[in-house]
Amino acid sequence: MPESNRGARPSVLVPTQSALKPRSQGGAQLVQSLNQAYVTALQSAGVSPVLIPTHGGPPEDLSWASGLLLPGGPDVDPQRYGQELDPATYPDPASDHLEFALLDWALGKGIPILAICRGMQLLNVALGGSLIQDLPRHFPERHPEEPRPRDQKVHSLRVEHSSRLWRIVNGDTIEVNSMHHQGIDRLARPLVATGWAPDGLVEAVETRGDRFVLGVQYHPEELVPQDPAAVAIFETFAAACREGRSASEKGEAELVTSA
Repeated sequence: MPESNRGARPSVLVPTQSALKPRSQGGAQLVQSLNQAYVTALQSAGVSPVLIPTHGGPPEDLSWASGLLLPGGPDVDPQRYGQELDPATYPDPASDHLEFALLDWALGKGIPILAICRGMQLLNVALGGSLIQDLPRHFPERHPEEPRPRDQKVHSLRVEHSSRLWRIVNGDTIEVNSMHHQGIDRLARPLVATGWAPDGLVEAVETRGDRFVLGVQYHPEELVPQDPAAVAIFETFAAACREGRSASEKGEAELVTSA
């Protein structure tokens, strides 16, 4: 496991997911995967991503970790928010098992959390909210037939003026990309909606207070480095991870001094 040394970059947990990779000779093999954009965005912000495999659960000792990033990915199992499986929903129980466990640990320890796309949906479900399982049926006009490039901005996001997100992006409106077919239905009570798409769908959430818990429905990692707002999200998350680690190290030093 990584060691928490002074001067070292803070370590951020990032769960990976199972995927099939085509073989050159035909067929496919099961691999653990994560879009490179997450790694690049975190490293550019000055933190070290530590990739956690889907199977086997989280490591027993996570005291060295300074943050948690929950990435995009498969659908959250609707049984976790009291709904039947929609034909358009494709859950991954192994990812759910790992990521709910990591999130529970991070929330309990006060670790900074950045939740993106599926990650924001999982955060909402974990705290008691629910999801719309198939947005194209509810908002068909917002889902074009042809897929868009991942770094293409497609709509505006209205940002709550008093929010952490507003302080990060320094604006009432930002332009974002869009790659999701599910979204928040019932907002979990511990969360505050702080960003909305033009059709009213909640696309940013956070918790009250000073601790860093931020969820966004879009993919800021795909907009780095050409978008200052996306860069600011990762840099602010990284700063929260560094501050949390410094406070933890200070507490450990005080314990050693008083012993």
